[in-house]
Parts: sequence; structure tokens; C-alpha cells
Amino acid sequence: MGVGATMQSLAEILSSDSGSLVLGIAALVAIAAPFIDRYFIRRRRLTFRVLYNSKIGLSPIDLHDGENGSAQADPQLERTARLLNRMSVVVIRIHNTGGFDIAPGDFEIPLSFTFGSRIVWDARVSDATDDGLRQHVRDGLEFFTRDTPQRPVEGVKLSRVRALLPKRLAGLAAADAPPPEAPEWHGVRFARLSLKRKEKFKLVVVLRESDGHDGEISKEIRHHARLAAGRIKDDRKQRRFGWPVITTAVGVLLTGALLATLLVSWSRPSDSAQCATGKLAVEGSSAFVPIIDSIAAEYHGQCDGAAITTRATGSVTGVRALAPVDAAGKDELAVLSDGRSGEAGPDLETKAVAVVVYSLVVNRAAGIDRLTTQQVKDIFSGRVRNWDQLRPGPSVPIGIVGRGQESGTRKTFEQKVLGGAEDRLTSDSCRKPERDPAAATTRCERGTTAEVLTEVGAVPGAIGYADVPAAKTAAARDQQVTIVQLDGHYPDVTTVDAGYRFWTVEYLYTKGVPSNGSVLKRFLDYLASPTARAELQDAGYTPCVAKDGLLDPHCTRPDI
Repeated sequence: MGVGATMQSLAEILSSDSGSLVLGIAALVAIAAPFIDRYFIRRRRLTFRVLYNSKIGLSPIDLHDGENGSAQADPQLERTARLLNRMSVVVIRIHNTGGFDIAPGDFEIPLSFTFGSRIVWDARVSDATDDGLRQHVRDGLEFFTRDTPQRPVEGVKLSRVRALLPKRLAGLAAADAPPPEAPEWHGVRFARLSLKRKEKFKLVVVLRESDGHDGEISKEIRHHARLAAGRIKDDRKQRRFGWPVITTAVGVLLTGALLATLLVSWSRPSDSAQCATGKLAVEGSSAFVPIIDSIAAEYHGQCDGAAITTRATGSVTGVRALAPVDAAGKDELAVLSDGRSGEAGPDLETKAVAVVVYSLVVNRAAGIDRLTTQQVKDIFSGRVRNWDQLRPGPSVPIGIVGRGQESGTRKTFEQKVLGGAEDRLTSDSCRKPERDPAAATTRCERGTTAEVLTEVGAVPGAIGYADVPAAKTAAARDQQVTIVQLDGHYPDVTTVDAGYRFWTVEYLYTKGVPSNGSVLKRFLDYLASPTARAELQDAGYTPCVAKDGLLDPHCTRPDI
């Protein structure tokens, strides 16, 4: 049996009732396995994480107050510095992350920590869930020596350790007096520890390197414990893709396969009612034609009798093309416009499709990623001609890459940002003002959004503008393109209400009302479907028609 026949047989099995049942059971088992393990088999779970493990940081052995380094620090300060330079602090967070409380009797071996060759000098409990827990942990905190077995019978309480601390410090700080003899504690443990669900606290331990140690502070930390019917885990060492994650992912995939199988078996395209036979051309905005082309391809996949073509001609040119269309061809052309068109006559109908947010983009050599509206006006008017006028750094001449008069993106830029028309064209190459060698600013024009982004990425110091989805794609593909914040706002639909001004609504114009049953009418209906809305959102646009069928508030504003 070949691979194709095998896959076909598998598809038939999965699409059957028994196949769906098998998929459902497998998905349920895979998803439930980690929860069964955690809440029924190994119900208790204690995790810890080392948050800090470093020396205290004072090491002014070379302190001096002379420029040539000949003056020496005070001897007492040097001794104190040497003492502190060998001391370190460890902070460990301990957390009950399981589904059950943990009682002292649940520990087969009490939780303890050792620190290699470092000696424990002091410890404290902080950031406990409540004061009662903090006192409980303090009362059970014990210190033990290196020779104490892994599960010591006796330990030294915190109060006794602290009682000896002043003498030990005084002995170490003295110039010629050895430290008083005292036990050297190398570990701490929690006797009779109990933690309720989600309770946590931090253990702060002050340590000192043992005598004779040279070099950097050691980082070794080990834990010893065993929890009945549970686990004790180092949070940092847990595998990101352990078996619970893998089985859950498999379960999710199986669930997706089950849903897909059910959808295929239950539905026979109700989309066929939206299909029509004929041709349709969609022209206009170079910023929006690519996503419409993608949606049209999806529609054609469901309705192969519809032939839809797209062409980026610019918003203004596209709307003008509708004027001479007669009644016989009115259902064969639709036009995309960035914002409402001033060229539209009373015989044109409009449909709001999506919110389009634009961004200024600069070449990375500009050395800037944020501008104010006034700075943008100064750049496009020629008052600012070099990036060193706006930021410290090397001289980089500014080159402007604009759009032609047919562009709706340019119209939106002039209305929303510049508050006036762009300056005259001085360059064809975008690299020097060959049209007017005496011009102070190099300004070229390109016919499409893609061409603008290509020039901005290729010309050092260039600035231009594009819709955000196209700008993000260019920035990801070409590291020389940088997206610019405007007036402190990142270009996104979520910042529009906060004051981001460079945006508009994409409209689709038709010559009169489309005829029922035409490809144009069916395609306009399809633009409001969940499939088309999902494509718009995936591409970075906000659909004007929401899930509930109502218009997005941004699409109903009278000034757009």
C-alpha cells in the first residue's frame, strides 16, 4: 500500500464516528495526564528558586586618595574590607505550588540547604505570605555543621547563632586577634516546616568563605529533602518542555484534529450560497491591495467560478477609474481608497473595510526612532536637513522618500501629520537632487508602499512612510528600516485614542449599488465574514465589521 493510499485510509478512519471517538479519548487522556499526576498521584509540590547568590560587594582594598595610587587606605578600613570581601548573600524563595497543604509529617527528609565551603553566619526569613508563617519558619530554622549527617537529629537554633555573631565579627575584624573558637555551620534546615497551598517565603543567608580560600566567591548551593507523595524541585532547573508540557501539547493537537474532523464531516459549504460566477477587478491603494489579494484568493478557493484580479494603482487613480464606468460594467470594478476620496461623485457607494494605521520609517543610519509632529514638519519643509540637528551624533543628510499625487497614503500623511502639502520633487534616484542641484533637500517619489520601503532601507538617512503591517514586515526583513514613534506614541490601533494621529479607514468604492448575485456583491459580503476578518487581523488590520456585525467605532468617526 502506497503512502497516498495509507493517508486516504487514515483520513477515512478519522472522519468516521469510531475515529472521532478514538481522537476524543486520546485527547482527553493526554490533557488530563499531567493533572492526574499532580493532583492525585504526586499531590504535593514544593519548589524553590535561588534569586540571589553573590558577594556583598565591598572590596576597597585599593582605596586611596592620591591620583598616583601611592596613598593607602586606613588600616581598619582595609581589615573591614577584607572581611566583607569574603562574605556573600544568598536569597532563596520557597513556594508551595502543589494542590495540597504540606505538613511537617509529609517530609521524609527535612528540607535543608548547604553552601559548599562557605560558612553560614546568619539567616533570616522575609517576604512570608503572612506574619504567622514568618514566625513559624523562624522557630523551626536550624543550623548544622559539616559533620552533621544528611538527616541530623539535633540542630542549633537561630537565637544561639546570633548570640555568637558579635564576638565572631569582632575577632575577624581585630588586627592580630584570631576569631573566637565556635562551631562552623555549613547548612540550614527547616524543622517541622508546614506550608499551606500557595504559601511562600524567602530565606536570606549571610555566608563567609572558609579560611584559606582564595579566588572568587564560590556559588555552590545544594538542597536535601524528600517529600512523601510529592516533589521538591529547583524552579530554575525544571525542564521547559517536560513530559507534562509535551502531553498537553499533544492533547491540544489531537483536540484540534478532532474539531477539524467534526467540522469537515458536519458542514458542506454553506459558502456556496455566497458564490457567483463572473469577473471582478479590485484596484487602488497600494498599501491595502496585498491583503485584499490574499482574501480574494481565499474566496476563489471556495468559489472557483469567480475570477478576481487586483492591481495597485493608488487611491486617487483608482477612484477616478470608476467615473467612466457604465451600467454594463459597474459590477466588474471596485476601488480601494485610503480614507474618503475627494474624487468620489454622488453615484459612488462606499463600504468601510478596515482601520489602517501608518508609520514613519527611517533608515537605521539616521540614528533616531522617535519624532514629534513639529520635527516631521521641519524635515519635510526643508528646515531640518541633517539628522545631527535632531540628535547628538554624526552628520547624516536627510533624504525624503514620498509617494506620488495618486497615493491615498500621501493624502493621509499630508492631512494628519503635515497639515499641508509635501514639498516639490527634486530627485529621481533618491540619492541626490539631480532634478534641482541647488535644492537643499533630496526628495524623491515612489509609486507603491513596497518601493518606498525598499528605498528607505537602501538610502542612508532616508525617511518615508508606510502602513504599519508593511513597515513591520520590512523592518523584520531588512534591519536597516526602523519604525518611528510619533509624539511618544508607537504606531498601533491601541494608541489611536491616546493621540496617535497617522491613521485612516480603508474604503471600498463601487459604481452604484452592486447587483444581487454578482461577484462584486458576494465578495463584499465575504469581506464581513469571520474568515475575511481573521485574515485582516492576522495581517495587522482592524476590521470595520466586528464579530457582532456592528461597525468598529473608529470606522464611524465623521472626520475619517
